[in-house]
Amino acid sequence: MWCPLPTALACRCLRFGAVLEHGKLNSWSQGCRYITSRGRNTDWRSGSRAVRNIAISPMSLSGRSCSILGNADGQTEHVAPTGRATRKPRLMQCVTNEGCNNSVVIERAPLPNTMCVTGSVAARALSSDSMANYSTRVTNGTVDVIFDLYRNRDTETLSVHELLKSLHKCGIREDDPRLNSFIRAVADEERRQLLSDLPPSESIAANLDRDTFKRCVSGSIGIIAKALKKHLVVPDWSTFVTVVTEIFESCRDVNDGKVADYIPQLARSNPSNWAISICTVDGQRRSWGNSSLSFTLQSVCKPFTYAIALEELGADEVHGYVGQEPSGRLFNEICLNHNKKPHNPMINAGAILVVSLLKRNSSLSDRFDFALQQLKNFACNGYVGFNNAVFLSERETADRNYALSYYMREHKCFPRNTSLQDTLDLYFQLCSIETNTDTLAVMAATLANGGVSPLGAKRVVCNRAVRDTLSLMYSCGMYDYSGQFAFTVGLPAKSGVSGDLMIVVPNVMGIGIYSPPLDSLGNTVRGVKFAKQLVEKFNFHNYDSLVYSETNKIDPRKEVREVHNESISNMMYAAKTGDISAIQRYILLGVSIYERDYDERTVLHIAAAEGNVSVLKFLLERWEENPDPEDRYGRTPLDDAKQFGWEKCVEVLSEAHKSYKRGTSAVAARHTANSSITNRGSDSQKDAISSVKKGTLSSDIYNIRSESRNASSTQANISPTIAKSQPKSATLSLPKSKNIHSASSSRSPSAAVLVKKPDERPTEQ
Repeated sequence: MWCPLPTALACRCLRFGAVLEHGKLNSWSQGCRYITSRGRNTDWRSGSRAVRNIAISPMSLSGRSCSILGNADGQTEHVAPTGRATRKPRLMQCVTNEGCNNSVVIERAPLPNTMCVTGSVAARALSSDSMANYSTRVTNGTVDVIFDLYRNRDTETLSVHELLKSLHKCGIREDDPRLNSFIRAVADEERRQLLSDLPPSESIAANLDRDTFKRCVSGSIGIIAKALKKHLVVPDWSTFVTVVTEIFESCRDVNDGKVADYIPQLARSNPSNWAISICTVDGQRRSWGNSSLSFTLQSVCKPFTYAIALEELGADEVHGYVGQEPSGRLFNEICLNHNKKPHNPMINAGAILVVSLLKRNSSLSDRFDFALQQLKNFACNGYVGFNNAVFLSERETADRNYALSYYMREHKCFPRNTSLQDTLDLYFQLCSIETNTDTLAVMAATLANGGVSPLGAKRVVCNRAVRDTLSLMYSCGMYDYSGQFAFTVGLPAKSGVSGDLMIVVPNVMGIGIYSPPLDSLGNTVRGVKFAKQLVEKFNFHNYDSLVYSETNKIDPRKEVREVHNESISNMMYAAKTGDISAIQRYILLGVSIYERDYDERTVLHIAAAEGNVSVLKFLLERWEENPDPEDRYGRTPLDDAKQFGWEKCVEVLSEAHKSYKRGTSAVAARHTANSSITNRGSDSQKDAISSVKKGTLSSDIYNIRSESRNASSTQANISPTIAKSQPKSATLSLPKSKNIHSASSSRSPSAAVLVKKPDERPTEQ
């Protein structure tokens, strides 16, 4: 009995169908949009029994409406197409065991036929429980594969140490927050086992069986699977690390620059300190040098302060107080732009004004706590501290910053009721926040990742705030060297007088650098040199073409592929399927038709075994070697054709083999003849020259060409392939049809001398 379903529900199923449960549309997979039911609510009942699940079939993806048949328990039994799809709503009807009198309207746009699914798949309906089971099966399948790949086959256990070692090779460190649940679960299992009767040698902290591994890894399987598959932004991490290590070591010996001394605490820094850390947007990390050594952010705090202000207040309000243009002046110069505003947030005047906007209605302590917590969010709870000694030292030597602030207050740059002392104290406090290169790289990677922490997938600031921050870092981040740095390096960066430098490669990685010696413009000398060498090795420059990049530059973002072996495999497959156009394409790409696979088989073997006569003919027309190559088992293409009964292939290969043998014999015979001609030709040349000297021949002799030279020319033109006939050698003084080296000549070719008489063509004497 046909019956309409309860209410009007408009939805569009984009992929694989969906399940309707108690008025909600649960997607079987991603990509399903829906509009909640209109009219009165309903519990989807049929008679006295609830219809728990009404399935909207994937069959609708083929661009056709369909009717759904289900039982009272909501299980789909049949799906029947009812017509062509249009953009108008269509009535979907359902039959249940007890009947009903309700309706549902389904609205969808016709979709390509490529998204169609088979009828067996269309007849499936997943309840919420079965959907959860499906997700579990997918996860468990991945875990099983990882366990099988890394397990010890003797003990049937997986070594946690070996797994972490494999992850470390991919750039995922053991202290990665995304592995915390796995590490904690392993530690809990160890404690549990130590309290049991198992001897310590059998503690599962180092070795996990299958069930225990599944239980421990469930919270971290995402990053583990992604890393082991090398689906990270830098797939070939080891090669990238090797190149960066070379750059780091080459910059270690740079001894130029001077440590900043206008702040007493900074003047005590060791000029030999040299550290670099890198963190990609996927959380791959590596550090070199004194990466755990702490230092104060100084001006590197300015991009983060600006991004926090943008997130809190919005770009319009922030830039009502500060501009976006490079100043072209010293970073601490007392000046404003033509609108009587600081030029940009990356100089002292602009940074002080941005700090005045942060939580301006709160107390100084709350404002500092807020800013500190936001910086910790950027660092994904990495080391972020506070150096009170530097703060006090900054405040005692801040005459220039006080002068800037009073100058801006004179021009009414600050918001109303701004406490100048509190603003400057907060600014000095933010400059005195302490971190290390390891954490600074994570903070930079958060900016590179659009404001989302690479280690925790937590959004810190919106993408718009990151975009504006990176734009100003690119144009104003390196003090008076900003324009030159943008030209040579082409990356957003910010430096500080403590010797720190933060570089952002958008959508790829963040780099933290620390080296106290500064150049005359206040930038770390080693850091700038490292940045220049980095873009010389890698195509990280903002305007390096990713398509037509220079051949001497590396793109670490490219997926690791064995290109050569892959091309050989593809050509073999094309020979199997008879795709001559694909074979032509691979030849154009530089793949040799003589390449062999792991069994030393050639494309001739594959084509012969598959019986592809057209492919065999195509290959043999271009085959210049023996058409009977042997694989590692001693089998030739002819053997394969005979074994599989391809008579036409046998004929083609046999004829090619005979032609090759004839050609080889002809070439060998001609080589012998040419050697004899060479010897006789040299004697003939001597006699002819002697005759000329004696005046025996006329002075009109046109040319004397030794037969040895012609023989060499002829031999050079003979193809190393099957030689069916001797190629003709044309001479400028003869008609093209004339060949003095014809094999049919009754005279010895060595006796042929070309003589030109007056007003006559050269004749043969």
